[in-house]
Amino acid sequence: MKAIIPIVLFHLLSMVTFGQAIFHIQANKDSVQIGEPIEIRIELSYPASIGEVIWPDFREDSTIGSNYEIWSVGEIEKENAVNENDAKLLISQKLTIATFQNGYIPFTPIKAILDQDTVESNAFLITVSSVEIDTSKAFIDIKPVFEDPLTGWESFSIWLNNNWWWIAIIVATITIGLFLIFKKKNKVSEPEPIISLYDKYTHDYQQLLNKSLWQKNKVKAHYHELTGLIRSYYFDRFTISTFEKTTNEIIAITRTIDIPDELKENLIQVFSLSEFVKFAKQIPSVYEIEKHNTIAGELIEITRIKEELIPEES
Repeated sequence: MKAIIPIVLFHLLSMVTFGQAIFHIQANKDSVQIGEPIEIRIELSYPASIGEVIWPDFREDSTIGSNYEIWSVGEIEKENAVNENDAKLLISQKLTIATFQNGYIPFTPIKAILDQDTVESNAFLITVSSVEIDTSKAFIDIKPVFEDPLTGWESFSIWLNNNWWWIAIIVATITIGLFLIFKKKNKVSEPEPIISLYDKYTHDYQQLLNKSLWQKNKVKAHYHELTGLIRSYYFDRFTISTFEKTTNEIIAITRTIDIPDELKENLIQVFSLSEFVKFAKQIPSVYEIEKHNTIAGELIEITRIKEELIPEES
């Protein structure tokens, strides 16, 4: 009876809420044998008004819930549900875990950060039983080793008769490969054209405008490509790593770049609005989108590296 009470208490705490946020973990089994894999699904539902969410970084061969090993990590899935009165966002991820302890093994809460506040998941118990071994039975002898009745040459002949076509394919492939390599060496290789950083990003920028995604009701995709272009330009032009960084980190980086203050503020507006667009909180007007397009073009023009002209000797 005492062993049942903690199980009931753990399962009564089926989910933990923070305001209107719900952080819940569900296991596909509540009793397993020691070392048996367990599938869990981690879900976080929260209002779209929350700006920044820091999701736990789950990695294979690490631990979770204090007592469990992580065997595999699934992709992070994001969904949103928007209606006239409310907007909810959902983040979920599947993990495969296991434990090598036996008994009633607790899965302790994990944490996520919503803006500046921390929300904890529910806790639960898994009943883990050890594998029973019957020690009353005698050990079974290993079967004796049988000698191969065929000689080495006979075995090779049989293998060659069954696999000769594999050898023919390999020889033909090597022959054709060597022929192409020597033929390529005999040709005079033409130097690859060198394209300047300005030409590259001017071309990429024009390609983005030509897609006209915002005119096809693909505003989110347009801002994803637009901010991606600016991030990439930051890296190539200013040698600043911007990938896998949050929008707030990109804004902080923008403030440190040696460009005019007005252009900085305009770029910060682009990144800030893109965050609202990403979570379906705001749809900008055509005027705003075209203005932000122009700002990206101004960044490339203003920070262009001009080539130095060397005068001819007289």
